[in-house]
Amino acid sequence: MTADPADPADPADPADPADPADPADPADPADPADPADPAQDSSRASAPGPDEELVSALEQAAKAPTLLVASDFDGALAEFTVDPEDSEPAPGAMAALRGLAALPDTHVAVASGRDVRALRELTGVGSAERITLIGSHGAEATRADVASQGRLDPDQRALLDELTALVAELIDRHPGARLERKRAAVAVHTRGLPADDAAAALREAKTLADDRPDVRLLEGKSVVELSVSHADKGTAISRLSDALGSDAVFYTGDDVTDEDAFKAMDPDEGDVSVKVGHGDTHAAYRVNSVSDVVETLEQLRDLRAQATGDS
Repeated sequence: MTADPADPADPADPADPADPADPADPADPADPADPADPAQDSSRASAPGPDEELVSALEQAAKAPTLLVASDFDGALAEFTVDPEDSEPAPGAMAALRGLAALPDTHVAVASGRDVRALRELTGVGSAERITLIGSHGAEATRADVASQGRLDPDQRALLDELTALVAELIDRHPGARLERKRAAVAVHTRGLPADDAAAALREAKTLADDRPDVRLLEGKSVVELSVSHADKGTAISRLSDALGSDAVFYTGDDVTDEDAFKAMDPDEGDVSVKVGHGDTHAAYRVNSVSDVVETLEQLRDLRAQATGDS
């Protein structure tokens, strides 16, 4: 596994754009069909470095009296697929999270742009398991004290229906692009399309948010999402941490919407933020791939087991 202290993000760079289908949530940094992928700007990528600092941070976090371990799904726990419905956790990913959740005073969460229902199906997390699922970028969750959006009101539902109809028309104009309707958003996916075709579809999708203050535009890797909720992962993770009384938080993700979570974390308090892949970030550390995430989670699980006397 290769990890290195991550480059500090440009403070003027908006960290709000997107995890859309979470598939938007992060993807292949070298995806040629993603014109907005910051990883394609070599001037913004950090140089590789040693992983000792991340290991040291994990060792400290593992000793926290109460620890919250959270991760994005697509691009962190799962590789990207052309069809988001074909996604599945990487080998060892859910086993590592379940191992952490079984340890004393250790809490686990998976946060995604996907809705909770889809996230439950993809992760296989049962309703009785001690793993919190956070969907729609924090708009919904399996804990009521974490979700920031209740049921959509009539105006929000009408707006979402209108956006969905507009996206359906857009899809007809851009063969190969795909529509995903979520609980509080509709997304346009272009993974697998030629670069020029993908760029045209995403560019048109972004215009649907023009002059619509009630619509939040989220840009991810090969995806644009139009949401009628203004929820974000940072608020959701902070709410969960407060509810649990966590002394330290570990969070990893690869997409722009994960920056909200990174910004909400405090390394001086023992929090560990890990960016997956290239690009500007507010995270303190970086790994290269989904397999690196799995290795990191397994290492944290082992360190936590030792720290809690459960090894």
